[in-house]
Amino acid sequence: MIRCTSVPKSRRLPLSLSLQIAALAALLTLGSSARADNIVADPGFESAGGGSITYATSSIDGSWTVTQGAVYIDTVDPWVYDGANSANLTGANIDAPTSLEQTLTTISGLTYEVSFWANADIPNSFSLTENGNAVSGTPNTIAQNGFPDQSDANGNSAQFVDYTGSFLATSPSTDLTFTATGTPPIGSPNYSVIVDDVDVTPTPEPGSFVLLLSGLLGVGLLMARKRLVSAGSFLA
Repeated sequence: MIRCTSVPKSRRLPLSLSLQIAALAALLTLGSSARADNIVADPGFESAGGGSITYATSSIDGSWTVTQGAVYIDTVDPWVYDGANSANLTGANIDAPTSLEQTLTTISGLTYEVSFWANADIPNSFSLTENGNAVSGTPNTIAQNGFPDQSDANGNSAQFVDYTGSFLATSPSTDLTFTATGTPPIGSPNYSVIVDDVDVTPTPEPGSFVLLLSGLLGVGLLMARKRLVSAGSFLA
């Protein structure tokens, strides 16, 4: 007579559940690391000299450089979206293009998301480029919502638009360039195309998720196969 004894159940999680938890943890880790910090220096122009005009070939703060025209730094006034300063791309150079540029450290082959807040009170043409190429999804003109609240330094924040776009880096360094030309009607008291709070962050490559899940699946299948082999050996 063969006596059967019950074998205590393992307190370990089932293999499938363990793999699901591991996959979820890995995805969360990858997602949080992929959404990296903003790579733009002085994104809100807070280090620039407020109330000053900077002309071509000069830097407003050691990070942003005026490459053509002239940039006026609005400070603590109704033309600022957030914080104390904003960059007025047309206030000091009407009817002619002005460009403001920063060289970013990038990873070739990685996609970057770009966002910035902007507003205008005059007709204008606008572009945002990376190494001379248009940043996908960004506008060719900034909305003219105006600056109706003249009593509060940040009273016109609601008039600003959050513009977004993306680009694929092709080199270790990328020149991000804002260019605007304001064309106000004759006699107009308005003169502003404002940019503030620039954000550039890398995004995860879809292939990263595929490789991660493929690796987890392979590990799971290998572990399951080993358990089946072990079980077969025991029964034999």
